[in-house]
Amino acid sequence: MSSDANVIWRKGMGDMPANAKSVVEEAQAELLLKALQLPTEVADLIRYNADKNSQTVNDYISTVLVGYLKSAS
Repeated sequence: MSSDANVIWRKGMGDMPANAKSVVEEAQAELLLKALQLPTEVADLIRYNADKNSQTVNDYISTVLVGYLKSAS
């Protein structure tokens, strides 16, 4: 059996299918939250607020940081 039978998408194949893209975005979000070493409650709150605002975790964190930096300057 060819290993190509399990390939959903490869770089250079055009746009990534929606199902693959959602898996990649979720994995990126989890890696970011792990890298930030946040308490579990804070990471859960970020996930909840991102979902509530129809944003990815990355977009939500970016929005919060930009808002913080604008208010700090």
